[in-house]
Amino acid sequence: MPPKRNYIDTSKPKTTSHSHPVAKRFKRSHTSTSSSRRAVSQPIGAAGIGDETSRLIAAHHQQEHALGGRSYLSVRDVPRDGSGTTNRVPTLVDSSLRVAAKALMQTIKLPSPTIAKGISSSPKKTSSSSVRWNPDRDAQASAQHLMALRESIQQLPSGIANRLLALVLRESTIELEKPFANENAGVSVSRKCGHLLEPPREGIFCLRPLTLERIFHGQVLSLAALFLHPNTTKLSLSSLSVPTLLLSKIPQCTSLTDLDLSTHTQLTDPSVAKILGALPTLQRLNLRGCTKVGDAAIIALSKATESRLQAINLNLTAATIKGLTALFVRCSALQVLKIANVQGLNDRNMTKLIDDSIHAALGWRHIPLSHLRCLKVRSTDITDNSLGRLLSLCTFTLERLDISFTSVKSLDLVSRALHTAPEWKLEKLVASGLPLTPVSLQGFFGPLAEMRTEDERKRFKVLKLGSIPSTSTKQPGLTDAVLKGLMPSLVKLTGLESISFCQNWHLGLAREPMTSFISTIGFKCLSLDLTLPLQSHHLEGLEPPLDEDGFPSMFPSEEGYTRPKLQTLVLDSSRIDDKASISIGYCHDLRTLHLAETKISTVFLAHLMTTCPLLSNLNLTSCRGVPVAQRRTFFETWEREHEQ
Repeated sequence: MPPKRNYIDTSKPKTTSHSHPVAKRFKRSHTSTSSSRRAVSQPIGAAGIGDETSRLIAAHHQQEHALGGRSYLSVRDVPRDGSGTTNRVPTLVDSSLRVAAKALMQTIKLPSPTIAKGISSSPKKTSSSSVRWNPDRDAQASAQHLMALRESIQQLPSGIANRLLALVLRESTIELEKPFANENAGVSVSRKCGHLLEPPREGIFCLRPLTLERIFHGQVLSLAALFLHPNTTKLSLSSLSVPTLLLSKIPQCTSLTDLDLSTHTQLTDPSVAKILGALPTLQRLNLRGCTKVGDAAIIALSKATESRLQAINLNLTAATIKGLTALFVRCSALQVLKIANVQGLNDRNMTKLIDDSIHAALGWRHIPLSHLRCLKVRSTDITDNSLGRLLSLCTFTLERLDISFTSVKSLDLVSRALHTAPEWKLEKLVASGLPLTPVSLQGFFGPLAEMRTEDERKRFKVLKLGSIPSTSTKQPGLTDAVLKGLMPSLVKLTGLESISFCQNWHLGLAREPMTSFISTIGFKCLSLDLTLPLQSHHLEGLEPPLDEDGFPSMFPSEEGYTRPKLQTLVLDSSRIDDKASISIGYCHDLRTLHLAETKISTVFLAHLMTTCPLLSNLNLTSCRGVPVAQRRTFFETWEREHEQ
């Protein structure tokens, strides 16, 4: 999504007089001057003036501007019945779980009411609790209740237990808004600790940001007793402000396989190393944005897990080749490696990393990264030479590759390495921001379309070629002429589901080949990012063929027409107007539509509300034809007006 125009965003510090104003996306292209590139378009994650925390904040803000803000993102519940209205009639199971959730809220109590009294800075007179806390009864039986409750939850089927927990946490969040009657009367976990947790997604318990001044020691221990037990397999502590006490209890999860500690800028390397060293069953770890976590934690993790570790996310961390060497050598079953925005991954260090890893792995009788399926090196200093050596270790297994905004100059080594494998397995390629030539692009897609079987071509599903810079006549970027040359190869890749040509501002200036691309390739995709200077007539490829009288055919299926499969369509900064609603209206499965900085109006949206019943996400940033008050609440406004 494009960034917002000059306006004040209260979610982050105000800009100073020396900062650069927020400009439209196409004004920050790769063809800008060197001085402006240094000032505005620094690589995401580049070291800042301050400490690592400021580096992460700067990277987050720059990425937010690069991808667009969410200030005018309108969201509604996804319809269940396909009629355009949400079916809110609860089932018998839903009603039963809601009753059970309210009952559990009255059962979960702290071990002793003296906890709140001891921490309270200003004691008050004793009064009856608004949650009907009986101090004499609960002080004696709370421990037994806690153990019985935990055992009961553990015995429930995972699906029912997760839904029940989600309802309990939602109800507890509502209870937080009610004032407390008396600290001495006790505080229920639902009243003050409900905000610690978000509803679990697929068995993952998520804790929300907190501050030490707003939580009690006993409450955190109660949460740890309920959720950090030997049967816990997935745990997310993402964005927790002060996780020290909870982190110290994580080793209680002796069966933990998934751990998410992302965006913890205050976590230190030794503290994380102590925790990870006590988790031998860990299979997937997310340390993204932990800017102070580095080699000590990685080495401790590799020693504890060894061949059990399958996936690790080290984006925006302090990892160096020392920790990565230990990871490559010991973790022989590693399948997912994400090291985006990691500093110092230049040719010299990468050569040493690979050579040392191969030499040390001989003692473990395996080849480093030989099982790797996903490699992400976005926004690093990796070059063609370094990438070629990495690919030589994982060519036969690699399925997803992200080399965007690196020092890689072409796709020749990637194509050469992948085409030497007896079987094509690559499903996703992200090569945005690379100075790719038409010859390099054709050298990658040509052999894939001509030399591989139909089944192998269907495996390639995701292609992202955004912001391809134009540096010379031999490197024009991604233009209409370049896309026209790639069309014969792309048409044969029948498995494509997601394509992004974001911010290629020389693409879509002419009617062709973009119209043909949408009619032959784009309408078959599930996701399409066309942040380009498109016009409404380019989207006519989504419409059914015309009959002899010039009207849409009454029986389009007889003429080979199939309905567009698009679920996500990004048209930010395009030149479309209200006429495009007719073409987009044929995308009946559309769920997400981004229209930032376009000339559409409420007439456009009214047509889509009747033709796209599943539409649930709208980005209307800087859409001048839509009233500002409706850009965030368009769905609510629409439903309210039509109910009347």
